[in-house]
Amino acid sequence: MKFVVFIFVFLLLLGCEGEAYRLEFNTQNPPVQKYFLETRLNAILPEDSLGGQESMHTQLDVFATNSVVNSYDDGMAKFHFQIDSLDYKSDKRAVDEFKSIESLMATQHFGYKMAKDGEVKDVQMEDSLFLSTDGLDLVRLFMKVQPMLPSKAVRVGEKWDRSVNVPNKENEPTVVYKTFTLDEVYVHDGFQMAKIKMNLQYKEVANNISDFKTSSKDFVLGTGDILFNVTRGIISSVNLEITGDLNIKDLAAGIEIPQMRVIQKIKLRSEI
Repeated sequence: MKFVVFIFVFLLLLGCEGEAYRLEFNTQNPPVQKYFLETRLNAILPEDSLGGQESMHTQLDVFATNSVVNSYDDGMAKFHFQIDSLDYKSDKRAVDEFKSIESLMATQHFGYKMAKDGEVKDVQMEDSLFLSTDGLDLVRLFMKVQPMLPSKAVRVGEKWDRSVNVPNKENEPTVVYKTFTLDEVYVHDGFQMAKIKMNLQYKEVANNISDFKTSSKDFVLGTGDILFNVTRGIISSVNLEITGDLNIKDLAAGIEIPQMRVIQKIKLRSEI
């Protein structure tokens, strides 16, 4: 009788640990995804920098297609991120100026390789130009919201840490440190969905080539959540908010702005 009770308690405790879930990107036959990527950036200047406190607001809405080009035996696949249309506005720029920037951003289609855990390698701009600011550089925006999945099955409440190398035209890649937590797993419309919490931190390092240098003394911090379609192995949505203090130097104009407060909200939604 005691043995039976022991087995019952053991099985009960084992069941309380919860089911372990394998989270992987589909890199072999993923569907073509229509992405809607938006970012809202507010930059608040310190009061004594320009004779009083000022702020700047920019917004960027991008419709894009993300599709697989080739799948490899090692589990990786090459993808292509193609801009379909975009809309950019800034309250501190003239209409002609931000329309010119809008046209330039429309060239930012790029290719990349991705593993099943979401690790991205060999990012290549195709007949495109890197732009100098995070708020306009689609590669850097995409890499910041890109989730990194665990190398083993995880249970609800379990955490994992990964680092991501975000490419930069002039510098060594920016290392973004990400922490993830599996928050919830549920079924919606017949698909198993995983809600994942994400926190990140990184430092901006001024490049050595451009006259416009952006750097941060302390870590830039971000927090958000990811909805991952486990059944299909694709991102459903990402919401991320990033805050930090940046130092700006424009050597050509002779302007330096210390400790500019930046708040950036990035959203990614995927449709098939």
